[in-house]
Amino acid sequence: MWYGNAGQGRRAEIAWALLLLCLVAVPGLATAASDEYIAGYAVGLLEHEFHLSGAVVQVEQGRVVVYAKRLGAEDPAKIVTALEAIPGVERAEVRTGPAPAPAPGAGVVQAATPESDSKFLPRGLLVDPLHADLRWPHFGAAYHALSSGSREFASSFGESFAVYRDAAPFNGEWELGIQAGVFGVFDPEKRSIDLINADYTIGIVTSYRADKLSGFLRIRHQSSHLGDEFILNNPQVNRINLSYEEIDLKLSYDVTTWLRVYGGVGTIVRKEPSTLGRETTQAGVEWKSPWLFLGGKVRPVAYADFQTHARTNWSVAQSVMAGLQFENAKIGDRKLQVLGEYYSGPSPDGQLFTQRVEWIGVGIHLWF
Repeated sequence: MWYGNAGQGRRAEIAWALLLLCLVAVPGLATAASDEYIAGYAVGLLEHEFHLSGAVVQVEQGRVVVYAKRLGAEDPAKIVTALEAIPGVERAEVRTGPAPAPAPGAGVVQAATPESDSKFLPRGLLVDPLHADLRWPHFGAAYHALSSGSREFASSFGESFAVYRDAAPFNGEWELGIQAGVFGVFDPEKRSIDLINADYTIGIVTSYRADKLSGFLRIRHQSSHLGDEFILNNPQVNRINLSYEEIDLKLSYDVTTWLRVYGGVGTIVRKEPSTLGRETTQAGVEWKSPWLFLGGKVRPVAYADFQTHARTNWSVAQSVMAGLQFENAKIGDRKLQVLGEYYSGPSPDGQLFTQRVEWIGVGIHLWF
């Protein structure tokens, strides 16, 4: 009996010792496992949803810091929101630049997304669209009230997409892409909503980006055509066989994640009519609010684009747009914008470029 009580006491001591060991050791193991899980989850998220290559993830007790070579068009606030939705994450932060080496014994779990190899048909673009440029290919429609008292519908159908992308000097990337679009303007005051003018454009674009600096060199063709009904109803209008190829260079710089400036020049290399001026200039500024509303789905935006061309005697064309952008709360591949619009300057419609117009309007624009 005595031996039995001693055995039970011994077993009780062992049980208490094992329980104490679990209470002391297991939380540390669980934290380490949790940090490793978070790091793996974060790497997969950054690679597949945000397409960040070579990004380093450091996790310490549920606190995540991402060091990215470049963010491009990605909004760091969205990346933070997505990371903080990972189970176990206490706080997340995104920084640009190289990651510091963890201090020995600091308990930091580190992982990295794979470095990008050359890619055929990659997602996204190295250079963001010039949103207020009325001849940047995308899908959109707008209603304009002109200062002359007339009305018009404007439409755009087109897209820009990358064909090939690879690494480039100075820790950057380059890509080869294609742009194509059709831009039409219609007269809603006519029974058949007459087509007034249609511009057709197609171009080959080579782009480069290194962190906040990006730019492109483009050669594009544009031709313009008046609508049949417009010609029949306006016999006094002299049709111009407007067609040209232009080479232009644009540079863009992200001052912050919410402010961008751009500018550049171009020259027409083949033209019809022969009297058409060759030189072109363009500059602009874009602002996107760092604050999101309605659960991260709505963002205020504002854009301004200014152009002067030799063919219009260097008159300034001003295009200003502002409104709301609707987007996915976690990733930003697709955007829908509802914008108020103002334009003043030479007509952007090719056949009518000698006329000066001014309008206010509202437009819907889709970006993919």
